[in-house]
Amino acid sequence: MCKPTVPRLRSHGLTLLELMAVLAVLSVLVALALPPSTALLQRQRLAAAAEALAGDLAEARFQAASRGQVLHLASSGGPVWCWSVAISAGCDCSDLQATCHLKAVHAVDYPGVRMTEALQARLDPSGAGFSGSATLASPHGDLLRVELTPMGRPRVCAPGSGAVPSASRYPRC
Repeated sequence: MCKPTVPRLRSHGLTLLELMAVLAVLSVLVALALPPSTALLQRQRLAAAAEALAGDLAEARFQAASRGQVLHLASSGGPVWCWSVAISAGCDCSDLQATCHLKAVHAVDYPGVRMTEALQARLDPSGAGFSGSATLASPHGDLLRVELTPMGRPRVCAPGSGAVPSASRYPRC
C-alpha cells in the first residue's frame, strides 16, 4: 500500500533573517546619506536667512520712499543675533517689546545660522542709504554676505574664502 503524499506548503514571504539583512543595509545607506543632507539643509537655511535680510532691506527702502520718512535697519551679531527695521535710530532688535520695530527677525527663525558681521543702515526716502554689509555663517563655515550699496540696494554675494560651494547663484563679493 502506498502512502498518500502530502503537498508541501511553500512560503511566499521573507524570513526574519532576510528582513534583518535588508534593514541592516538600509541603515548603513541612511547613515552614509545623513551628513551630506544635513550640510545641504544648513546651506539652505543660510541662503534663506541671507535672502530674507536682503528682502527686508529692499522692503525697508521701498517703505522709506512710500512713507517719506527715514527708516533704520539695526542688527546685532553673535549667537543670539537679530535684525530689525525700525522707525527710529537706536531701536534695539533684541528688545521684543519695542514699539519702534516695523519688523524683527531673530536667530531662532533660522536655526544653526550665525551673524558674524552686523549691519546698521539708515534708509532715506530719496533711496540713498549707507553702504555696509552683514555676514551670515552656517555651522560648516559656509558664508554669505548681504551688502547694501550706497543707493540702498541690497545684494547677496559669497565672500572669496569660506563661500557656499553649491550656491552658484550668488556672485563672488
